[in-house]
Amino acid sequence: MSGERSEGFLFRDAGAAPYLDYRPATIEERILVLEGQAHSSLLSPHSSPEDEVLAYAITRIVPRHVEEVRAQRLSQIDKTEREVKARLTKEINYWDRRAQDLKDKERAGKRTRLPAHVAQERADTLADRLQTRLAALQAERHIMPAPPKVTGGSLIIPGGLLRRLGAPGFSQADRAEVADAAERKRVELLAMDAVMATERALGRGPRDVSAERGLGYDIESKDPTTGELLFIEVKGRQAGASTVTLTKNEILAALNSAERFRLAIVEVDGDDVRDPIYVQGFDFGQPGFAQTSANFDLTTLLKHGGDPA
Repeated sequence: MSGERSEGFLFRDAGAAPYLDYRPATIEERILVLEGQAHSSLLSPHSSPEDEVLAYAITRIVPRHVEEVRAQRLSQIDKTEREVKARLTKEINYWDRRAQDLKDKERAGKRTRLPAHVAQERADTLADRLQTRLAALQAERHIMPAPPKVTGGSLIIPGGLLRRLGAPGFSQADRAEVADAAERKRVELLAMDAVMATERALGRGPRDVSAERGLGYDIESKDPTTGELLFIEVKGRQAGASTVTLTKNEILAALNSAERFRLAIVEVDGDDVRDPIYVQGFDFGQPGFAQTSANFDLTTLLKHGGDPA
């Protein structure tokens, strides 16, 4: 999601778990940041972006969340309504027929174990119950969001800023880690370009949503004929890699939209970018409550995958 600027702050949705790869700042790093940014409005004791945060949440985050919840709940309510109607209507019809049959026998002077009026009362009671349940289900369709609340915040300091300010402890291993991160980013961008090109070649309209944190996929691709959306998570892997890591959000996206979710795997060997392999219908399992990610065997995924078409 593109950011939205207000009062010097740039806002964007950080997703459900934005701090998984971060660590607390050391005492030395805190001192460096406070000294180097002494005049920053963000660190000013009088600075309070809470109102702007709430406004952004109300206008940008809440509506999308409500639509997601509404779509899920309305589907469940519709299913419940169909089942309630089928079950109670069947019972009502049974007792209506039974009441009429008993009335006919009573008019003919026959004795019955169950009075006709009792059977009719049961039918009427079930009819009332049906109307009450349908009214309750109708009320459940009116989904309204509660006002958002700001419960806390974090100040995230980029590693590049700490290095520029002269933070100690950046060893050769740290620099190697930065280089590895740059290479992973390069591979990811090449993979994204390959999948976007593949989707266009198939006649679909792809849209990069990788900046929208928390979705669980990188690309929304629309079929112009049917209007159906595919949710594509892109994983670029260097040649020789053995595993693919999926975050909890990505696994949940695969579970919640199994028919439309695709895992696109692109292998990159230097500057050689291989054709994407699409994995569909793979059982990634159910993530645990405290689980943030899971690793999957690359060879197994590639065997399960196939041509994007």
